[in-house]
Amino acid sequence: MKRYTIKKKSRSGAGNIDYDTLLNEQQRAVVTAGAGPMLVIAGAGSGKTHTLTYRVAHLVDRGVAPENILLLTFTNKSARAMIERVSDLLNINATSLWGGTFHSVGNRILRREATRLGYGEEYGILDSQDAATLMRACVADAKVGHLEKHFPRGGVLTRIYSYCANTQRTVEEILADQYPHFEELAESIRRVFRLYQTRKLEMSLMDFDDLLINWKILMQTHPEVLREYAAKFEHILVDEYQDTNHLQGEIIDLMASIHENLMVVGDDCQSIYAFRGADYRNILEFPQRYERCRVYKLETNYRSTPEILDLANASIHFNENQFQKTLVSARDAGERPALIKLRGVSQQAEFVCQRILELADEGQSLDQMAVLYRSHHHALELQVEMTRAKIPYVVRSGIRFFEQAHIKDVLSYLKFLFNPRDEISFMRMAGQWRGIGSKRSQDIWMYVQSQPDPMSAITDPKLLGALPKRASASWSDASKLLGSLRDKRLTSSPSQLIDSILGSKFRDHLQRTYDKPDNRLADLEQLSVYSDSFNDIDHFLGEISLLSGLSGQEILVGGDKPDEYVTLSSIHQSKGLEWTTVFGLWLSEGQFPGSRAETQEEIEEERRLFYVMATRAREELYLCQPMIQQGKSGRRTVLRESQFIEELRYLKDGQPKPFEEWLVDG
Repeated sequence: MKRYTIKKKSRSGAGNIDYDTLLNEQQRAVVTAGAGPMLVIAGAGSGKTHTLTYRVAHLVDRGVAPENILLLTFTNKSARAMIERVSDLLNINATSLWGGTFHSVGNRILRREATRLGYGEEYGILDSQDAATLMRACVADAKVGHLEKHFPRGGVLTRIYSYCANTQRTVEEILADQYPHFEELAESIRRVFRLYQTRKLEMSLMDFDDLLINWKILMQTHPEVLREYAAKFEHILVDEYQDTNHLQGEIIDLMASIHENLMVVGDDCQSIYAFRGADYRNILEFPQRYERCRVYKLETNYRSTPEILDLANASIHFNENQFQKTLVSARDAGERPALIKLRGVSQQAEFVCQRILELADEGQSLDQMAVLYRSHHHALELQVEMTRAKIPYVVRSGIRFFEQAHIKDVLSYLKFLFNPRDEISFMRMAGQWRGIGSKRSQDIWMYVQSQPDPMSAITDPKLLGALPKRASASWSDASKLLGSLRDKRLTSSPSQLIDSILGSKFRDHLQRTYDKPDNRLADLEQLSVYSDSFNDIDHFLGEISLLSGLSGQEILVGGDKPDEYVTLSSIHQSKGLEWTTVFGLWLSEGQFPGSRAETQEEIEEERRLFYVMATRAREELYLCQPMIQQGKSGRRTVLRESQFIEELRYLKDGQPKPFEEWLVDG
């Protein structure tokens, strides 16, 4: 038998890293710091990942075994890249280092220890769709859904469950805060959740939240296991700490309970995910939780010009709850950010498109341009205009405005109204009504299509009489709405028809089916405003079909699929990215900050969102401010500029405003 030996990498590179050359002074202080708890406030573009990687390399270089280091990141790809870089820097194999997301590390530990919690060694992991399916089964078995007319659907229930788990708050607290329309159902929802937990354990299944919940439970209920892992991980490093939730914060504290060699890295000024359960207090109160904590700051920015940072610094300094810092650019001077004063949303779309084409003519790649916005409906008119102008674009969410499920739900009514033989639209519309599943929808469809006039057959008493009691009551409401829409079709605009749908029990469907129904309702109201410029359903649906069929990603240039795209993204989804040129939309009061932001805490989170948007730009930043909002029936509302712009006009100590103003003609 032949013997084959894997050669171990030598440590010839150990000790040869030139930290003085490769790191700036602030980065070097972090990388070479001694043991103990550390908070690193890493400003945007300050080389956070670079610093974190060299910190890991320095620990290994000083004798800490890779397997005794735990590196927690928000993507497994990021952890792998850091580990590979450490391996290259030290000329070793550092793959024994524990690195990955909270969920992947939790899964790794639970694979070894899950039997202690009553699970099998080979437990399965539910994806979000399977979790929602199991939750629906629990609703049926708990016998609550049929008693509660507006009981949430499986997908919404899993999100409520997840929010409770990650924030460590009660069902009652989450419902009051996020889902007030379900508050009266708290006891029934808790009963479903108890059954959901029991069923998962019986089937040896965990959902993604269980990977964290059970990690924490394991450490709290089995002190010997906690001692083993807390002793093993001599150093723990956490990236993007400002985005951790309460549960993750507790897990970190447990794992660091022996050595307390904990380094958390983040930027409190980029904490923008409270709506997902991120707990801003984790980073803000870290020095109070760890008395020996040392705070370091990374303030040299390698991304943006000084002028862009002047605006970002001036804005974020209005926040009271933060670690004060001032970003300093390592780049040469550039252009000042521009505040673009625009008549309305149509001119905003025209300006952005024209400026994109001008920059492209000047040689800037479309890939180096991005349009950022606070809410998805802010990009509606722009997506229409970019499609018309044949400017290729990609939406970072992967879903363009008219492709969103709740938009298609409303459009299904109009499509069926326009074409009563459209089975696809009918099935989508019918399925929105409680008690009307796919089989019942098919039965109704077969009946109405067998009649000479399908639209009249919708309200046929014979149809209602043939349906089971629950389905009949629900379809009675649906048929009344459809009958009303049929009667209004020839005399009402698409906008008026959409308003009729939104004013019906469609809102119950919105609340039962979707997370953040208020945000989705705002999208639908904007759809209604947009449709007001069309006189009839025919032209409106024709325009929508054209825009949907000819997507921004599929526009042909010279007969070929383009290699470059402008990026359209919500600000939340742009975090961590950068572009040469950034356009920010809707810098008008009531739009950004949003109209629901009232408390100081809410306003400060919105200002952090503005800060994140500004610091995505490397060289050019355009802040677009529509001055007039076009409503329905020709109504117009004059809009003040955003609070975040207004406060920059009147800086202390006579500082000049950090932007120039453009007034757009034409």
